[in-house]
Amino acid sequence: MTGAIAFLTSKLGIALVAVVAAGGIALFIYDKGHDSGTTEVRVEQLEKTNEIQRKIEDADAHGPRTPDDVDRRLRDGRF
Repeated sequence: MTGAIAFLTSKLGIALVAVVAAGGIALFIYDKGHDSGTTEVRVEQLEKTNEIQRKIEDADAHGPRTPDDVDRRLRDGRF
């Protein structure tokens, strides 16, 4: 244990701790940047999904109500 403390208090040990800390900070910043890009992709996908869902609901609201309505529209050529 005393050897580890002596190493960490030496110039080489301090430099090693600084490099490890800088690497950890760089990794943290990189990860946050990656997460924000992922979030943007998720938001875009959610917007597309919502738009498609609105189109489905709109088509459902204006579509035929019963099977007889479907038959009538098919016969009339309005489908």
